[in-house]
Order: sequence, then C-alpha cells, then structure tokens
Amino acid sequence: MNIDYDYYRRFYYVAKYRNLSLVAKLLNTNQPNLSKLMNKLEEQMGCKLMIRTNKGIKLTEEGERLYNHVAIAYNELRAAEAELSSENDMSSGMVCIGSTYTALDYVISNILTKFNTLYPNIKISISDNTSEKTQDILKQGLIDFAIVDSPVKENSRFKQTIIERYEEILVTASSSKFSDLKAIRIKKLFSLPVIGFSDYFGASDYHRQFFSEQGLEWSPVIGVTSYPQILSILLKGTGVAFLPNKIAKPYIEKGILNEIKIEKLDLPKREIVLIEDVEQHSSIAARKFISMLKS
Repeated sequence: MNIDYDYYRRFYYVAKYRNLSLVAKLLNTNQPNLSKLMNKLEEQMGCKLMIRTNKGIKLTEEGERLYNHVAIAYNELRAAEAELSSENDMSSGMVCIGSTYTALDYVISNILTKFNTLYPNIKISISDNTSEKTQDILKQGLIDFAIVDSPVKENSRFKQTIIERYEEILVTASSSKFSDLKAIRIKKLFSLPVIGFSDYFGASDYHRQFFSEQGLEWSPVIGVTSYPQILSILLKGTGVAFLPNKIAKPYIEKGILNEIKIEKLDLPKREIVLIEDVEQHSSIAARKFISMLKS
C-alpha cells in the first residue's frame, strides 16, 4: 500500500475538526476537492473511514483507529520540522562543549568572544574535565563535541582533528630553593620534588611514555588532577613541574616562575584535538563553532 502523505495530512485535519467546510478553508482548498480526496483515501484503504451527517463528520471504528496512528505520526513530523527549523536558526540555541583545562586556555577562550559577537543569542555551556572523562561524556551524547589535549584514545565513532600544538617547559617558583637552577640533565630531574598528574590522567601517560624512552620512570612526588593545582603548589615555593608554555609564560615574564632548561633534550610537542562523534547529529550552532575552531 503506497498512499500519498498529503492524503494522511488532510485526513488528520478532517478527523480532528470533523467539519469538511472548516478544513477546506484551513487547507486553502474547496469542499468538493477535499471530499473527493477522502473518498480516494477510503478506496485505497479498502474500508469506510467516515460518515457524513448533518452535524458534520463521524469517524467509523476503522477511521478512529487510523486517526489515532496518523495523529501520532503527523505530530511527530511537525515536531521534527520545528526542531530542525530551530537548529537552522542562529537566533537561539545552545552549544555544549567538553574541554580540558589546557584546551580551554589555548583554543576555546580565543573563539568565545568572536562567536558571541557574531551570535549573541546562542548560549554556550563548557564542562571542564579530564581528557578521558570528556570523551566519555561525548560518547553519552551530553555534549556537542570535545576539545582535549593529547594523548587521545582511538575510537571508531570519533573523528579527530588537530587544532593546535604546544610545548611544555619545566619551571619552578622564583621563591623556591631551586630558583637558581638554570638547567638540568634529564637523569637528575627526579632528584628534585617533581609535581605531576596522577597516574590515571592522560598527561601522566604522555610523561610516562616520554621518560620511558629516556630509560627513566615517571615518578612525581606530588600527584595532582589539574594545571591550576600544579600552579597553586608551585607558587607556594614547592618543587618543580612541567607546564604548557602558554600557561607558564605570563608568570615567567612577571618573574614569578623561572624556567629550567633540560640539557640536550627537547620535549615532544603535545596536541590540542577536536573530537566529533560521527554518530551524533550536530546543530548548526555547533557546526558554526567547529568551523571557527578549524579556520
């Protein structure tokens, strides 16, 4: 059975209002054409759907059953149309972003002002978390996309785009007892109290792999969960730590932190990665933000 959608649409209104004259005006047609179309629908369905009376239309048992199904389908279609129309309208909406602290500082903060200027009615929600947790939230469909720092675990659902690369540098507070230290050999690093990420964080995996390649074990004395925590401990004059250069640079320029060079060795660059879930539909607002990130 292959019945035109318009037949169901017109039947929906006839069954809802039970008045051919009223529905004809509502649908911008005339009553004879509407009546003819209802007759054709009954022919194709192979049963009587309605009875015309002096008081209007009365649905048969088959007509009532059909209307119950058509009403659900038609209202769902109208809701979908409204939803898609809203998503394609930049006069309202929301972009939900999952981010790590580094990605927020390096990438997202630079885009926010420009995006808000162009689309002032679009709300933005940012959840700051670990790379692993942010990827889990994306998989659950709770955010539109994720921007995290490497390393990123492979997942067939995720499309990855490198947005930016950055370097980490070793620093200590100018008030610490290590402030006169200008350079150090990598094998001597752990003779100092190193502050670093706890074992279950991606940044810890990065450091563990790098130091393993140097024949060393990554073993920080103080384990933390974020760069702000590292900064807080450093600024109290405790230990040494690796920080992204963009985070450390303002403190170095003000004389609050000192950089310690690692002799004859360059740390590999890390990456800020945009992650999109290919199985998830993105609103036009989210796509606009992603476009700005990639430009």
